Amino acid sequence: PAAAVSTQIAATSDTELEGDSDNTPIRGANIGGVFLIEPFIKPSLFDQFLGRNKADIPVDEWTLTAALGKVEAKRQLEEHWDTFVTRDHLETMAENGINWIRIPIGYWAFNLTDDEPYVDGQVPYIERLLGWSRDVGLKVELDLHGAPGSQNGYDNSGRRGVPEWLHSRINVDRTLDALAKMTQMATDWSDVVYGIQILNEPSRWKWAVKDIFAFYNEAYDLVRSIAPDVLFMIHDTFLGPNEWPTLVAPRWTQALMDTHIYQMFDNYMVTMNETAHIDMVAKMAEDITKFDKSNIGVVVGEFSAATHDCTKYINGLGRGSRWEGTLEGIADRPLCPFPTCSCTGDYGSNYTEYSTHYKRFLRNYVDAQLAIYDQELAGWFFWNFRTEGAPEWDYILGVEQGWIPSFPRTAWPKLNESSAIVFEDAPTVHSVSEAGSSRY
Repeated sequence: PAAAVSTQIAATSDTELEGDSDNTPIRGANIGGVFLIEPFIKPSLFDQFLGRNKADIPVDEWTLTAALGKVEAKRQLEEHWDTFVTRDHLETMAENGINWIRIPIGYWAFNLTDDEPYVDGQVPYIERLLGWSRDVGLKVELDLHGAPGSQNGYDNSGRRGVPEWLHSRINVDRTLDALAKMTQMATDWSDVVYGIQILNEPSRWKWAVKDIFAFYNEAYDLVRSIAPDVLFMIHDTFLGPNEWPTLVAPRWTQALMDTHIYQMFDNYMVTMNETAHIDMVAKMAEDITKFDKSNIGVVVGEFSAATHDCTKYINGLGRGSRWEGTLEGIADRPLCPFPTCSCTGDYGSNYTEYSTHYKRFLRNYVDAQLAIYDQELAGWFFWNFRTEGAPEWDYILGVEQGWIPSFPRTAWPKLNESSAIVFEDAPTVHSVSEAGSSRY
């Protein structure tokens, strides 16, 4: 199944990877937090409001633009669109073997009503990004990342809170209108845009799976009426792989399943030690690889190097962490795998304080993931290409610091500490996270 779309996936530019063939997997990075603002990716946009009453501090793009007002929101966001992703970033990624990028976009770039606080104007900057991708030799997936009413209630949909997406046919029609315009963009840039993700993370905890599938079918017909050959990419709605067939219609062609694999948004996983995290990679992927071989191909559209939820705003602005036991309503006691839990040192935001041991673990953990996503599935997109201060979520920083590998690579290292890459000795950081003689 993954091979069925291999012609679309294969890199075709002058910057091809060595040994490229039609079987080259997607090796991608997400351009997240640009055309749909997420607090953890660029916290400075939100920190300008610190000092206000908690209820008045924005937590997502909806409340950010509402707090700023249309004029100031447009000014700040145009500066952000213009500077946060550059051609240099794309060139750096391509030089390290990235052959695709995934561009998350909120619906309001294409369908904005007067009663909504969002601002539009993203399209020229998206098209500039497509032009750079053409020049650099990157293929592109356009991803509708936020829908009217919110498809999941997360800040990454643009609006945190109670989702209302499928409660209204108007919301569905506006979603389809945005999707039609995004698909037309793919057609206009058909030598660059090879994939369309019709909607990111519609939540099966919020909507009946049959209703999400009905939307998927309607979206398929719409996309195919505009772009007959583009890759049609759907999200798994957070269902387990054994239930994914309920989301796929046999009549679909050139289709891929998108799944997002993280090990820190779960109370049990946060308690695991490093060895358990690496072992969990294969366990989580077992049924995914079976689906990939028996149904449509699978791409891991989001994953990272993080195994903790200490990252600033990662659980949402104003919320704490499972690690320290401060995530209200979810973790009422510290859940990290150490006697004392602190978001400092290896688990802080300053990567210059990371111990050599922790950097080796990050490399082994990323390698464990890529060994499967790159070798056994249709490919992957790391989340994210860069951040303001979230090192384990920053592809460019990870490559620079050595815990994310470049491609092509000559071999896959064995997953043990002795075979990990050798890092320059880092400053010794005796944080509480290193208590005891062994991290295992």
